[in-house]
Amino acid sequence: MSVFYSVGKLGLFLATPSRAQPLATQAFPATRAELRATLFPLFFNTIWVVLFVLQHSVMRAEAVKRFWSAIGLELAERSLYNIASSYCLLLMLKNWHTPSTQYRLWFFEVEENRPLWWFMVGSHVFAWVVVYGGSLMVDLPELIGLKHVYYDINDLAPPMSYKSRDLQDYYKRYRHPSFLALSVVLWFTNGMTLDRCLLAVVWSIYMYLAWNTTQADLQYQKHQLERKRAELVRVNK
Repeated sequence: MSVFYSVGKLGLFLATPSRAQPLATQAFPATRAELRATLFPLFFNTIWVVLFVLQHSVMRAEAVKRFWSAIGLELAERSLYNIASSYCLLLMLKNWHTPSTQYRLWFFEVEENRPLWWFMVGSHVFAWVVVYGGSLMVDLPELIGLKHVYYDINDLAPPMSYKSRDLQDYYKRYRHPSFLALSVVLWFTNGMTLDRCLLAVVWSIYMYLAWNTTQADLQYQKHQLERKRAELVRVNK
């Protein structure tokens, strides 16, 4: 519940179109007072963005996983990770500071152009559908920790032990689906303010550095795709 609620809030935060300001402003502050008034909210926003990145990285460390195992919470490791991620995300959204004057890198009016408005919102909806669809394909119940509890109740081994070694190695490096779809929801906006740009830049860099897929991963996916195609051909015959 925490995962779906927090991601839903994030989706609304990123997809809500920007409104036109009463007076047009330049892309960057022009005076020292304006610069101070802009940097102060950006500084606090950076804290929340970095907090989410640190939580996402630190709780994936093997030392942290060994700690959960040592205190008997190995079963809840995935659930605790997702709950902490959701809490950090909600903290960021709740405490997000928007400067009084929203300096924008770009802006285009969508409220008076309904086709453009629907195209922008529809693009965000489609991107999230891709993300959720990809999550289902990479075993969403295991990803959010439900399978761990179910398997333990039924005296089964951890769910990862039933997957092939190649798939286990792939999941260690790549769990979130679709770098492209998440980039769309971060960057595709009608008004790119400085605070929104900060969020998009930091998370895009983090995704690029954290999702260190290898050539072996690409070969594994290619092999699985060929197997599925062969199965479909055999079924159709």
